[in-house]
Amino acid sequence: MRFTYTDSMIDPRFFRPLAVAAEEAGYDSFALPDSICYPEASDSKYPYTPDGNRESLAGKPFVEPLVLASYLASATERLRFTTFVLKLPMRHPVFMAKQAASLAVISDNRFGFGVGVSPWPEDFQVVDVPWEGRGRRMDECMEIVRGLTRGGFFSYKGEFYDVPSMLDLVVELRTRRSVELLVASPGDTDWDSELDSVGAVRTSATAGEMPALIASCHAGLSICRDDAGISL
Repeated sequence: MRFTYTDSMIDPRFFRPLAVAAEEAGYDSFALPDSICYPEASDSKYPYTPDGNRESLAGKPFVEPLVLASYLASATERLRFTTFVLKLPMRHPVFMAKQAASLAVISDNRFGFGVGVSPWPEDFQVVDVPWEGRGRRMDECMEIVRGLTRGGFFSYKGEFYDVPSMLDLVVELRTRRSVELLVASPGDTDWDSELDSVGAVRTSATAGEMPALIASCHAGLSICRDDAGISL
């Protein structure tokens, strides 16, 4: 059984001690969310609340996940880091492949590239990428990321992207092992149920609540280990 810890919208200074504590407690991975921006005015609805309201996200810090994964990987030795999920279609896939491969190298292959499609048109508008055709664009992005991180020369010609034959030298350092690409469903998904099913923990802890939170993580995982007869 593997356990994933996830947290978001917290003081960025908390991430490092949380990652260290999660690794010490025996967690397998740390999931990192992504958010491009928060629009002041919007007609779109947030799909993960019953009424579509997203005011709870206003003013909350969202650190760029690949930067955060790189930072946390330097503070840990075993813990894996997975984007949960990075909004891929509004980012150029060649740059994303380069960053994902670089992160996999410097973390000793402790990175999982979780990707999805943003539910907000504003995310596309702010980076001047069309909202229309986002599903097909997502498909092309995934093909390019997979191709460029697989090793060897790769080229691609599609509806949105035209990539001449090229070689990612960072990937060659990884003995041609492809970056793990994980895809989130853009459909109606009960994220709370899915997180519960993998033993994920969610919180928006304050500084005063941090010691109790970390102690709770240790205690909860210790009970699961004892039930499974596992000792670390």
